[in-house]
Amino acid sequence: MRIEKVSLLKQGFYKIVMDNGDSFKAHEESIVRYRLISGAEFDTEEYNRILESIQYDRAYVQSLKYISYKLRSVYELMNYLGEDYETEIIDQTVQRLKDEGYLNDKRYGEALKNTLLNTTDKGPGALKRELLNHHIDEDIVTEMVRLFDREIDEERMNRIKDKLLKRHKGAYRQFRMKLFEKLYQKGYDQSHMELISFDDDFDEGVYFEKDFEKYYNKHMKKGSTPASKQKLIQALMRKGYNYDMILEKLGGIEDGFSELNDPT
Repeated sequence: MRIEKVSLLKQGFYKIVMDNGDSFKAHEESIVRYRLISGAEFDTEEYNRILESIQYDRAYVQSLKYISYKLRSVYELMNYLGEDYETEIIDQTVQRLKDEGYLNDKRYGEALKNTLLNTTDKGPGALKRELLNHHIDEDIVTEMVRLFDREIDEERMNRIKDKLLKRHKGAYRQFRMKLFEKLYQKGYDQSHMELISFDDDFDEGVYFEKDFEKYYNKHMKKGSTPASKQKLIQALMRKGYNYDMILEKLGGIEDGFSELNDPT
């Protein structure tokens, strides 16, 4: 078999065209190593051996490029290579990258831990989910989650609370419930919730007035009945407002109506 043509592609790759119509891509490293130049001839056995070696070289170079952008897990790289290469080539490539220190699941776990800790509001549970999704060894997962958990303090938890509180419009009780739900979703547990201080000077009065007017118009516009009052009270309590505060407001309105209707 003879090489008919060698064409330069992008990023150090070449296209090799054989005299029988076969073609394949090879990195410049392989071009030099196997003297893949126009006119070069190979017997079938040598040709097949070169093709296998080229596949391995391509997988290796492609992997280096892939992991150069950011750290990758072993599972992530294997999935990436699985689109183009057979299992044997993938296993050899992964092992070489491990041996050379380019691929290390523990280092990947440490980097992800630091990223979540320093650049996000996510908690240890989120780290655990992400590492397990990458099929990281359970011992590594346990260690990284433990290290993350040790970094969680009152300052972090209250900072997250304060940020969410700035956007909250409604009852403070409702905020606490939403905060706990949000933190659970972010990967925190009860021990982390206990680090939060709830002594905020939060004025919910303006939100109560708006919500009261909204639900009053909805449930009481056709008249004040025990059923309509109950619906109004339940709606406001679901929003987190205090029962006594609702009754006080409702009573004040009814007293006002009574005075207007009092003929004396």
